[in-house]
Amino acid sequence: MRIRSTPLLALPLLLTIGTTQAEPTASPGPASKRPGFLVSELVTLPHPMRLIRENPQRFGVSPEQMESLRREVMDVYPPQLHERVQAAWSLERAIRRAVLEQGKDSAAVAEQLDELVQLKREATDIRIEALNRFRAILKPEQFHAVMTASAEAQ
Repeated sequence: MRIRSTPLLALPLLLTIGTTQAEPTASPGPASKRPGFLVSELVTLPHPMRLIRENPQRFGVSPEQMESLRREVMDVYPPQLHERVQAAWSLERAIRRAVLEQGKDSAAVAEQLDELVQLKREATDIRIEALNRFRAILKPEQFHAVMTASAEAQ
């Protein structure tokens, strides 16, 4: 058996604990614990904006900072991220069906796997850009407090 030296070797990295949700759940409570599009992340990174939106005073975020976060982070990155996460979710479903229902092997789904790796890489790049923009808007102590709270929330 020959091992391909393609992004397929990175596939185990894709099967990490972290997930990205492309669209919010409809309602709170136990029935909503299974979000619409769950896709494992290439690298598990924090999702800090939810914490800040819930309680900006907890982190000393000013109205001006909130406006900057909305304008420079929330209005820019989620639409880009959603597009890729939704495409990755569709690809994951197609690959699962091909393997589990049609009995395809890894060679038969290699092109789809390569595309999935690329989508997850792009999504990770977007998340990193957003976190760096987020860091630039907040004061260092605010950023540290939000990251600490994000880690505790996970």
